[in-house]
Amino acid sequence: FVIGDKIITPDTSDTILKGVTRDSVITLLRDNGYTVEERRISIDEIEEAYKSGELKEAFGTGTAASIAPIATLTYKEDRLELPPVEEWKIANWVKEEMNAIRYGTKEDTRGWLFKV
Repeated sequence: FVIGDKIITPDTSDTILKGVTRDSVITLLRDNGYTVEERRISIDEIEEAYKSGELKEAFGTGTAASIAPIATLTYKEDRLELPPVEEWKIANWVKEEMNAIRYGTKEDTRGWLFKV
């Protein structure tokens, strides 16, 4: 979740998997000056951030999807509509970065790619 000027992701102590894509995204974000918090986050906090205008983006990560934008969240009777995905800065940037490294248009300085 992009809330204000931070990216907040649930930590891996409960149900979130310690995935390679997740770790790569967090690394890219931190290496490029973004503040990433790995901690518990409640739906109430997300809803409050939405109502105050601080919830900017929401996305998931995974091997197949890379970056999967979340355009709408529904909680109880509330429907949280995020801005159009095309306007997002962080999720779109990190997806472009991941793809550039994957396809070799940007140097892999972290040793993430392996030829098979």
